[in-house]
Amino acid sequence: MTQPSSILVVDDDPVNLSIISHHLTNYDFNVYIAQEGLEALTRAELLLPDLILLDIMLPDLTGFEVCQRLKSNVQTRDIPVIFMTASNAFEDRITGFTLGAIDYLIKPIHSEELKVRISTHINLATMRRELIEHKLELEQKVALRTAELSNSYELLKTEINERQIAEEKLAMSVQEFKTLAESLPDPIARYDRQRKKTYTNRPNLHIQGIDEPDKAHCYRLITPSVEEFAARLQWVIDNGISDEILTELLDPQANTVNHNVYFIPEFDDNGLVKSVLSISHDITGIKRMEAMLLKSELEFRTLAENSPEIILRYDLNCRHVYLNPAFERETSIPLDYLWNSPPNQHWDRLMPSQDYIAKLKRIMTTGQSDKIILEWRGQDNTQKTHKLHAVAERNEDNQIIGVLVIGHNITELKATERRLEESRTQLRALTAKREEAREEERKRIAREIHDELGQLLNVLRLNLTTLDFRFGDANQDLRNTAQKMLTTLDRAILMVRSLATRLRPAVLNTGIVSALDWLVQEFTDSTGISCQLHTKLSELKLNEDKAMLIFRIVQESLTNVLKHAYAQRVDVYLSLNNSTIVVSISDNGIGIKAEQLEKHNAFGILG
Repeated sequence: MTQPSSILVVDDDPVNLSIISHHLTNYDFNVYIAQEGLEALTRAELLLPDLILLDIMLPDLTGFEVCQRLKSNVQTRDIPVIFMTASNAFEDRITGFTLGAIDYLIKPIHSEELKVRISTHINLATMRRELIEHKLELEQKVALRTAELSNSYELLKTEINERQIAEEKLAMSVQEFKTLAESLPDPIARYDRQRKKTYTNRPNLHIQGIDEPDKAHCYRLITPSVEEFAARLQWVIDNGISDEILTELLDPQANTVNHNVYFIPEFDDNGLVKSVLSISHDITGIKRMEAMLLKSELEFRTLAENSPEIILRYDLNCRHVYLNPAFERETSIPLDYLWNSPPNQHWDRLMPSQDYIAKLKRIMTTGQSDKIILEWRGQDNTQKTHKLHAVAERNEDNQIIGVLVIGHNITELKATERRLEESRTQLRALTAKREEAREEERKRIAREIHDELGQLLNVLRLNLTTLDFRFGDANQDLRNTAQKMLTTLDRAILMVRSLATRLRPAVLNTGIVSALDWLVQEFTDSTGISCQLHTKLSELKLNEDKAMLIFRIVQESLTNVLKHAYAQRVDVYLSLNNSTIVVSISDNGIGIKAEQLEKHNAFGILG
């Protein structure tokens, strides 16, 4: 059922409002009323009626002002407005139509005329609205169709461009293929599904085809047979899978030539094999290198198999890839046990296996060779020693591919070294024993000189003094002789005391620091060379042997300075570094030449 049209009636006269509302209600219109201009504007914006009957004379605004505001509002500008007025002035009608009114009714209004005009204008407005909507719909369809046509055009243009680009690429690809194929030294041929050549490049012209008779000045196929070659080609055509075959040919000079032939299927748009491309690569040089490498490998194995030295090879995973028979002879381990296994699988060396593997990996990482000493117990429980020289093995690209180890049995050499070290140890023990005996002898001699000879000299001096005292006044010659003897005797006593001190300094009983302080002072007094002891130690507790050793080292060093250095100053340094005693002696003398150190008749400071 159609919804009744709505009418907004604007008039300040209640009588007119009542009459017009009554008539319009009888004509099945929904009627809304307003008595002022502002009220009419509010209701029009809120209700959006299908038509407005507007009186010109209103209490707050004129009908013209109300119409002007309605037409300036986006929400109400399309609502038809019919002016109602008692004035029939021409200017008012012109003003109303100018402001956007669609009709003009003169009061009093006839109901039939009112119905017809309202219905007509509502229908016109409805038709106008439908026309606008239809127009908008048509414009949208046209725009959509235009966009579709534009997209189709762009797609068509893109497809044409892509096809042109594809054709250009195809032509370029064909040209590039021909250029590449003609410039390559490798023979290239194309076979159709009947195994007929449809293309061949220049190098391939010199190779006899499978469907061609023998030709002069052509490479002739020796192996495989022509039938087998054709069968392999047919297999690629039937299965669409690439294949390769090794061929042997004879060149026009009857030399053997090796080619590796690759069969590559070519497909049509339906995925079916349409042809097969054959590319031959000359591997004669590679075959010759392989033969030379095999010969070199055989020579290496001949050398390694008969070598008395141990020869091992390890891959990058530190697994044995070669062991020569000498290894089994030296270690009594069967080679089969160690083949393709890491060293720690059968390891009985004294060196931990992880240390040995770490050395191998370091050689692989750095490329630097290394020497390794391996010791183990033989079956007779004797210790065996091998000196291994390990170097990195590289391929033709200079990349490390493993480690080569060559081992020399140095068991006898190590045994000789041990015997020599034992002899040295015994020699040091004998030397220490001899020095101990010499020190004891010095102590004994020093004690005897001090206790016996010294006392005898003192008794003799006392007797000379007594003789001078008793008879010197009466005999002047005797006194003079006695005085000379006393002077000589005093020098002898001093010499005896000095000799006893040198043999066994008594000052050592007070400590090594005091002994060294006395020694440098004695050296300064006796030689005139400035000598000074530098130490922060007040005293150092040492046993008699160690104290005597330090004292003798400093004493001998000062003697050497006096004899050889021609120095004017000597400094002696004594310090304690943790539990190590450090003694340093320096002078400002002439030093010693390197060739003077090579004396074979002296042990130097070591002695």
